Amino acid sequence: MVNLEHKLTVDDLIVEYMMYKVRNGYEPSFLTSEFISFLYFFESKMSVEDVLYENDKLFNRFFERKAENDWSRTVSWSTKEKEIVPHMDMVYNQKDDDYLIKANYKLSEYDRSVINTYFMPGGQYGEGKVKEIRNIIGEYLSNQAKRKIDENIEVDSNDLVIGQYVSAEIISHIWDSYTSGLIKDSEWPRQCTDINKYLFNTDLATIIGVKSIKNQLIDLYNGFSKRIAILYNQDKNLRISSASNVYLAEANYKLLIQGYEKIMGTTFGQYKKSLDVDLSTLTFKETHELSGIYNWDEDPDIKTTSNKVGNDKVKKLIKNLNKIKK
Repeated sequence: MVNLEHKLTVDDLIVEYMMYKVRNGYEPSFLTSEFISFLYFFESKMSVEDVLYENDKLFNRFFERKAENDWSRTVSWSTKEKEIVPHMDMVYNQKDDDYLIKANYKLSEYDRSVINTYFMPGGQYGEGKVKEIRNIIGEYLSNQAKRKIDENIEVDSNDLVIGQYVSAEIISHIWDSYTSGLIKDSEWPRQCTDINKYLFNTDLATIIGVKSIKNQLIDLYNGFSKRIAILYNQDKNLRISSASNVYLAEANYKLLIQGYEKIMGTTFGQYKKSLDVDLSTLTFKETHELSGIYNWDEDPDIKTTSNKVGNDKVKKLIKNLNKIKK
């Protein structure tokens, strides 16, 4: 809840703490006891308004306030009926005998814009006092391990198939960008863009004397297939997005591409294609700006393509990928 003086409240700090963890590669969750420990640390450096130190009371109040003010939408203006759409979840963790606060896919830039830190001088840009607040959070978390994918986990075969579908879609887009760039530079025959014919049946790049990306794509396919399968096993509503506004989905994207940033960066990223995978609906979306030039003074002319994960084109590509070893 925003106050007129824009003073930092404990509710603001909960949101800032979660956003920092999600956006900086930490686990997108924390136990209530972890936050209380952090709160004591934070208060030794900066004052906080409206503090409670009892875990249950603090977080029950936080969720009630958010549901009333920021995490609800009106579904009927006549009856003023509201639907609560949380951006975090609170679940009991039996192992730790504590409640776990988890970010979900609704957590976004919106959550930053409805707390007091956004309205502090320089707050929209993370400057001034807001920078100090985030520096203290960073100091507290500096000894905490960052999120990793344990690739030693045995992968479920059904989950692996989903991972292969998504990985093959990504590879198809990288191939399209690769050939389009060479065609633009008059280094690739414009009629030779079929990935199955001109990469897997015959690696045309090695024949015409340009750099081949075959081994890189096979390595990416194998790595991504397993990583996505592991993430999907942990979260059947898994979302992966290169867009910065959807915090958890972007965090999943950054986690997924670790070690593959260079080849992914040839196709996806700022001023390039954006990627959005939603495995709750098994859809793969790709968006790009048509002219290839962004003009932030005007809305860019963009095109979005949406495919079902596991379409026939992808299945054919997977057959070729699964036949080949690097």
